[in-house]
Amino acid sequence: MTPSLPEFGRRLVEHVRRLDEAARERLARLRRSRSEAAGLQARAAERRAALAGEAGDLAGELARVTSEAAALRGELSRAEEAVGAAEAEISEEWGATLEIARAADQALSETAETGRDLERHRYSLARKLKNFGDVNLLAISQEGALRERHEFVSAQRADAEAAASEITRIIQSVDGEIEARFAATFREVRRTFREIVPRMLEGAEGELELSEEGVEVGLRLRGRGWRPLRVLSGGERSLLALSFLFSIFLGRFGVPLGDAAGAFCMLDEAEAALDDLNLARFLAVVDSYRAHGQFLLVTHQKRTMAAADVLYGVTPDASGATVVVSKRLTGD
Repeated sequence: MTPSLPEFGRRLVEHVRRLDEAARERLARLRRSRSEAAGLQARAAERRAALAGEAGDLAGELARVTSEAAALRGELSRAEEAVGAAEAEISEEWGATLEIARAADQALSETAETGRDLERHRYSLARKLKNFGDVNLLAISQEGALRERHEFVSAQRADAEAAASEITRIIQSVDGEIEARFAATFREVRRTFREIVPRMLEGAEGELELSEEGVEVGLRLRGRGWRPLRVLSGGERSLLALSFLFSIFLGRFGVPLGDAAGAFCMLDEAEAALDDLNLARFLAVVDSYRAHGQFLLVTHQKRTMAAADVLYGVTPDASGATVVVSKRLTGD
C-alpha cells in the first residue's frame, strides 16, 4: 500500500531532522577534533621550539667540547714531546731511563720529610753538579769510539802477547838446542884435542875448559908442567893452534881419529912459523888423514910441497899472462 503524501512528508522531515542532528553532532565532533588538533599543534610547536633551543645549546656545548678536546690533544702532544725530550735528556745526561728517574724521585720523596729537606738536598746536588765543571756533550760518542779502539788494541795486545809467548818458547827451545849441541860438540872437540896435542907436541898434554871469559886452552909440556899461552914459543903456539883447529874440524863433523872419510880442510900458511922438527910432526898428522880426506895447503914451505900429492901454482907464460899450472907428484 502506497503511503500518503502527508505521511511521506512527515517521514521526510523526520529523516531530514535526524540527518541535521547527525550533521550537527558530526560537526561538533569535528570542531572538538580541530580544537584538540590545534592544541596538539601548539604543544608540538612549543616542543619543537624547546628542542630547537636545546639543539642550539647542545651545538654550542659540542663546539666548546670540541674546542676543549682539540686543546687537550695539543697539550697531550706537547706533554708527550716534553716526556720524550725529558727521557732523551735523562738518557744523554745521566745514562738512565725515565722509570729509574721516577723511582729515584719517589725514593727521595719518601726519605725527605719536609720541603726544607728537599731544598737542602737539591742545593747539595746543584753544588755537586757545579763541581763537575764543563760537561763534554760528545763524551758518549767518544766513549763508544774509545771502547771500539780499546777492544781493537786489546785484541792486538792479546795477539802480540801470544806471539811473544810463542817466540819466547821458540827462543828457549833454540837456546836449549844450542846449549845441547854446543855441549856435545865441545865434549867431542875436547876429547879430540886431548888426542891430537901429543901428536903435534911430543910428550905434551892439552886441555880445553869453559870459563866466563870463553874457552881456556891449557898445555902441559913434558917436564915443565902447565904453561900459559903467553910463555910459549911461536912454534909451540902454532902447533897448539893447529891442534885446536884440527880438533874442531874433526870433532865438529864427527870424524873419528884415523877415519876422516869425506873430510875437506883448507889451510893458508898454517905451518909458516914452524921449524923443521915441528913441521915434520905437522906433516905427519896431516899425512895420517890423507887416505880418508882432502887437504888443501897454501904454503911456501918446500917440505910441505914435497909431501903433497899434487902441486898447483900460478906463473906467467911466455906472453906474460898469468896461468895456473899443476903437477902430480905421486900416482899417475
